[in-house]
Amino acid sequence: MRKIRIPEDKTPPIDWLTDAKAVSTALAGAANEAERNAIIEANQRLWRDARIRDWLLGLFHDKCWYSEAQEAVSAYHVDHYRPKGQVTDVGRVGAEPGYWWLAFEWQNYRICGQLINVKKNDVFPLVSGHRASPDIPGSLKLEAPALLDPTTDDARLVSFEMDEDGCRAVPSVGVDEEDRARVITTIDVIGLNRLDRLNRKRADVWEACREKLVSYEAASSEPPALKRLQRALAISDLKKRVSYESELSSVAEACIRKVGSEVICAQVFG
Repeated sequence: MRKIRIPEDKTPPIDWLTDAKAVSTALAGAANEAERNAIIEANQRLWRDARIRDWLLGLFHDKCWYSEAQEAVSAYHVDHYRPKGQVTDVGRVGAEPGYWWLAFEWQNYRICGQLINVKKNDVFPLVSGHRASPDIPGSLKLEAPALLDPTTDDARLVSFEMDEDGCRAVPSVGVDEEDRARVITTIDVIGLNRLDRLNRKRADVWEACREKLVSYEAASSEPPALKRLQRALAISDLKKRVSYESELSSVAEACIRKVGSEVICAQVFG
C-alpha cells in the first residue's frame, strides 16, 4: 500500500462537483431514511461517472488504491471508504446506519479493484469509540477506523514478505500492537492476500528486485569501469520500480529495504 498524493490545488471537474453538491443538498434536506435512500439510489450514476472516476484514477496512475495493482484485482470501482448505506463490523451480527451524508463527497472515494471492493462490502470496523454523526461537527476527525486509509500515512503500516504462496501483505516491522491489529484487520476485510494472481504478481516484482540486488553485489568482481556501469544500471532499475507511478512500487520498496544493503538503500531512497 502506498499513500495517495492528492495535491491541495487539485479538485475534481467543476461540473461534477456542481452536480454532486446539488444532490448532497437534497440529501441533507430529506425528511427520513427512506427518502435519503431513494435519493442515493436515484443518483448512483454520480460516483460511477467517468468524470470523477477518471480524475481519481489519474491521481495514482490507474492503480487500485488498496492493492496498488493495475489489473490483477479486476475492473475498477469507485469505493466509498466509509460505507454509504449500512455499516457492519467484523464478527458482529447486525448493521448500523451508514455514512449517508458522505455518499456524494469525493473525499470519501477510493479507487478499488472490483474483487477487493466486493470483499470489503459494507464492513467498516472502528478501533474504539463512537461512529461519526452528521449532527456532530468534527466527529469524523475524532473517529478511529480500524480499516487503513490509503490517502493517509496508514499506508506505511503495510509491508510485504515472500512465502511459499507468493508475496503477501504483512504488518511493517516496528508497528505497535494497535496498528498491527489494524493491518491484520484490513488485510482480512479487503482480502489483500486472498487473490492468488495478485500474490504471484507481487512475487514477480519481488524476484525482479532481488535479481537486481544480486547483480549489484556480483559486480564487485568485475573490472572497475564495468563494475560502476553494472551497479549504476541496477540502481536505475530499482529507482524506477519504487517510483510513484510504477505498479506495486510498495512491494519493490519492501524487497529493497529487507534484502538490500544499507549502501543500496541509500542510493535508491536517498
